[in-house]
Amino acid sequence: MNEQDLEQAQEAIRSILDVLSVACVVFVDDVNGKSVSVEDVIIAAQGLDADSLLEAFPELGSQIPKDLDMLARKIRQEWEQLALAVQLERAQAVMGVAQHDDNETDDIAKVSTLKQLIPENKLTLLSPAEWEEQEEKLLQDKRTLFLFDLDLKADGSGKEGIKIIASLLAKDNSEGLTCGLLSHKVIPGTELQTRDELCEEHGIISRDRFLVISKQYLNQDLNYFARELKFAALSPGFAKLKDKAKEIMADATQAAEKEVEKVNIYDLDHIVFKVSANEGLWEPDMLFRLHAMFHRLESRRLAHEGGKLEVIAGTMRAVSEIPIKCNLPTPSRAWELQRKELYEYGGYINKNHLPLELGDIFEKDGGTSSKKYILLAQPCDLMVRNDGKRYPEPHRLPLAEIVLVSEDRRPEYSEEMQYFDTAPGKKWYVKFKLVHFVRGCLLDLCVFNQDGVAKLTVDGNAPSGIRPAWKARHDTLSRHWGRAVRNADMLVPAADESEAVKQYREKLKKNLGDRLFDDEPFKGKLTDTNGLRSLTFNCKRVCRLSRARAIGLLMSYTATLARPAHDRLFGDPPESAD
Repeated sequence: MNEQDLEQAQEAIRSILDVLSVACVVFVDDVNGKSVSVEDVIIAAQGLDADSLLEAFPELGSQIPKDLDMLARKIRQEWEQLALAVQLERAQAVMGVAQHDDNETDDIAKVSTLKQLIPENKLTLLSPAEWEEQEEKLLQDKRTLFLFDLDLKADGSGKEGIKIIASLLAKDNSEGLTCGLLSHKVIPGTELQTRDELCEEHGIISRDRFLVISKQYLNQDLNYFARELKFAALSPGFAKLKDKAKEIMADATQAAEKEVEKVNIYDLDHIVFKVSANEGLWEPDMLFRLHAMFHRLESRRLAHEGGKLEVIAGTMRAVSEIPIKCNLPTPSRAWELQRKELYEYGGYINKNHLPLELGDIFEKDGGTSSKKYILLAQPCDLMVRNDGKRYPEPHRLPLAEIVLVSEDRRPEYSEEMQYFDTAPGKKWYVKFKLVHFVRGCLLDLCVFNQDGVAKLTVDGNAPSGIRPAWKARHDTLSRHWGRAVRNADMLVPAADESEAVKQYREKLKKNLGDRLFDDEPFKGKLTDTNGLRSLTFNCKRVCRLSRARAIGLLMSYTATLARPAHDRLFGDPPESAD
């Protein structure tokens, strides 16, 4: 056991218990109170050096025999002179240093380690029988942290510990009960998954009321065990914080609904319909915007009212700030949750035919290419008005490439797309010097298809339920691409034409045909299925960056375009081109 790690973990646990005013830590395990044979101690002692053995078993004296038989005899002699309580202490100490693999012996060793981590005056070790006798009295003090081994062997199921926790949580309505489940059966790193599975199995509704901790940390990483113990102690506070926040959000929702009710018909007509019509917006979006404004204002007011939320947060903040250095990674969904805040995915934006916006991300559909691009056009320039047009109508829109970079340094003239990958480890960048200017009428086609592919059925109808401005846009694009299709038809040789005319048309088709539809980096093709003609580009909208981050990228892009072009200094070293 590393002495420095032990001291750090001890200090952290003392601080946690003091800040949370935990007066007692009760640990219930079937090995508590068990007698240990001297033979177990001898086997454990044979693998220890003299200094470690002397520290764990000081009665052996400074002269520790090197001969194993002589050592065994000396241990037996001293063992017989010890009281039963001292025998148990020495056994736990020796096994704690030896860390045997046998489950029961190893559990005894871990109890010894636990006794070193938690101040003696705050730790109570109980057997299952002792817990049953003292349960009612112990539960009266809400300043107690209860820890249970998973396998107490009381009913042969191997899960008596979680059954006790489930029963306690079901009976306790104070939200102050603090529980942790310890088990050597829990694999490090799977604590949250194990807790969720146990909650499902045993009908525990409030998952934040207890935490699962792997006993293996007691011989792998004491600081990590200290951190897990911190989270176990914080769990009721987290539950109270979330419950209070949910209460505030619910009250704010009701208040916002009342404020929306107060908006008169004249203001509603102006804000929801007239302004929306002028900007080509969907009317319900304006109504939701009003509700969100009222909800935000009321939530902030209620959050600060009375100071209850700050009291809970203040206590938890004090514990959260206790420094604990750990070598093992902490299981967390932070990356996944952050991605949800930063990106909206195609299944939502395409299914609902959301308009083209700054930050829309496209990729080549089909084939082997995995290139991705992000739209960096000013939001007002992308707004489609109610007549289906943009004012002014931009002919081409800038798409910057998003590239995966393996090297550590940030590429020149680029910005990182944080949390773009599904997990940490890979870094993606938007490269502002790799920009393609693509026809807006091509990218617009992605809006009309639930899979996000840029596709148009010639002379077809707009999808049902699409916003009025984009229904009009569909008509505009149908006329535009209809002309392109008719021009392509002119390049197809007719059967009654002379051979010379046919050759000329084939030459035109070869030289001009691709230009009618292809638009770097995307290619288009015209297909005919049972008389139904469709124009399809290998362009697909896959997701959208949040508006705030997308505006930041747009500003970086324009800053790159506006960078000063100074004359090269005579003394500058040669550089490779980016």
